[in-house]
Amino acid sequence: MTFVEVEVEVPVVTEVEENYFSPEVTYDDVVVEVPREEQSEITVQVPYEIDVLKERKIPVTKRVPIEVTVPVEVDQEITEQRTVLEEVEVEVPVAVEYEEKIPSPPCHWHDIKHSHDVKVGLTHTHHHKQN
Repeated sequence: MTFVEVEVEVPVVTEVEENYFSPEVTYDDVVVEVPREEQSEITVQVPYEIDVLKERKIPVTKRVPIEVTVPVEVDQEITEQRTVLEEVEVEVPVAVEYEEKIPSPPCHWHDIKHSHDVKVGLTHTHHHKQN
């Protein structure tokens, strides 16, 4: 038998110390200021002013309307009428008489009223212009 030398690696357990920080709850005494409601009275001397109303009479000027008659100078316009003779040409209708012979028998007897001046019951002829 022969022996062979074999090298075998064998695991070795070694102890190692490791530090871990574990959280810890600790209580410390702390003074905390908490607002608190208190009522107290303080008397303080403060200067103060008081408004006082005083009545007094003051002279006041009032304006009152009045009527006063004042003489006023007024310009007056005067119109004078004068008569002056002027020569004016005026056409005046003048009656002209002429005689016209009425043919026999007359044109007609009037027993109705005409638009021209002819008395009822008279005869007349119409004056016709000759061409």
